Amino acid sequence: MVDEASGDGTGDMVAAEFPDVRIVRHDVPRGPGGARNSGLSATDSDWVLFLDDDDLLHDSHIESLVRASRELTDGSAIVSGRWRRFAMAGRDVRLGPVICAPENRRGIETLAEALEPAGEGTICCHSVLWPRAIFADVLWDETLTTNGDVDFVGRAILAGRQMVGRQAGMAYYRSHIGDRVAGVPTLRGLLSSARYRLKWSQLLLSHPDRQVCAAAMRNGFMTLMIGLSGVPEADELMSLLKDAYRLWGGQAYYMSSPPRHPLKRLLAEGTLKLGGPAALNWLLKRTQRAGATLQPLAGYDPPRTDLDNVDAAAIRSVE
Repeated sequence: MVDEASGDGTGDMVAAEFPDVRIVRHDVPRGPGGARNSGLSATDSDWVLFLDDDDLLHDSHIESLVRASRELTDGSAIVSGRWRRFAMAGRDVRLGPVICAPENRRGIETLAEALEPAGEGTICCHSVLWPRAIFADVLWDETLTTNGDVDFVGRAILAGRQMVGRQAGMAYYRSHIGDRVAGVPTLRGLLSSARYRLKWSQLLLSHPDRQVCAAAMRNGFMTLMIGLSGVPEADELMSLLKDAYRLWGGQAYYMSSPPRHPLKRLLAEGTLKLGGPAALNWLLKRTQRAGATLQPLAGYDPPRTDLDNVDAAAIRSVE
């Protein structure tokens, strides 16, 4: 366990309650990438799975992924198992659909999925079991505070690994509820997303199948130009984002993920057309401040099937 300079006694609690766990403490937070690289350097295990502190695993998840990985005959293949989102409403568990990556998919198509800013994606950080050999070629980018997981998966693909989905294991990705702001990215997160996308613009320029990712790249750059318009800290990045947007075939401004409500969509698109990204940014910020309390239970259902009941019980057992 990597303790990111916590000040709430977490390290002491883990040491007391789980004496077999090795704790690596950072005196200064290094972010997700730094924490994961520290964890890697502290172990010599044959297999590695990364787990964030608020997510969960079924008891058999790792064993099932190891078994599926050992059944592979392609030495470049890496297994991604099943996962699903969940939310807690008191003691009640609410579940999203079960997700698993396709069994066979070209690496460039996996990259396009990861680069799409509005997409759910079929791979999550703790659904993947990594063989240690991959870390000789790829480590986590410690400069990224967001998108670090998709950046890592993407660079593994560029290094020649093939991500394969298997109906194995079950990882649970937590969605938080309560007085949190929905869909309002922080400035730090937006700047990290901009650096991530500019980095991948350069990485993919020489790829022979780069056009598979063109729409996702345009969508990402357009989303960032709207989110960072009028932000002084992003002035130097804006010209780079605009140039990269045009490089990937971008022309007119648009919303990659417009509001579903017809009137809201009409208002947003009209604002963008008349005032550009800065005007839409202003409108979106006022809309979000007007009361964007997180409502994550839309799309999350009570347990209904036998599998749902198994997953709900597994979640409750460690909640």
